[in-house]
Amino acid sequence: MDDVRGAFTAALCSIVGMPCDLLLATNSIRLRFDFRSSPKGRAYIWIDPPWRLMADGALRAGSNDYPVRDGAEDQEVYQSLLAAWCAPFDGLDGAPLAEACLGRDYPDLCLRFESGHRLETFSHGGPDCWWYYKDCATGQVFEAGAWGIRHQFDRPADAEPGAAADGGRDAGS
Repeated sequence: MDDVRGAFTAALCSIVGMPCDLLLATNSIRLRFDFRSSPKGRAYIWIDPPWRLMADGALRAGSNDYPVRDGAEDQEVYQSLLAAWCAPFDGLDGAPLAEACLGRDYPDLCLRFESGHRLETFSHGGPDCWWYYKDCATGQVFEAGAWGIRHQFDRPADAEPGAAADGGRDAGS
């Protein structure tokens, strides 16, 4: 596990200083980083609930705050609730990652941005994936959950067809 934590910490350090591209997908968050070599970014983090967004030392938003329609027919009311929920994220899109750390006892993330935002995940004990990190250039994938952190390799996004996960050629090619 220490080798996996070390590899993940190194991966996180590689994106510090890079601006993020923010996508809110209901109450999940996707952050993409490093657009120098690809318009889609080099690495991304997908965060599922629970998480919280802090700014100026105060709680600004949480995954459980997402406005659920509950069958509400009034689209205008729902859009207003959705806009209010998104407002605390203003300034985060495009903000460089200033610091990233991993919890000591659980695979919780704390991502601090130059905008003053701090995004924190926290363990909930559920069986599903809590967060997911992929480096599209190297194919490194880290996935966290109640099991801890899993590390594997996937095909790099820019690999040629038939390329092995390590960027080399498959033996059968």
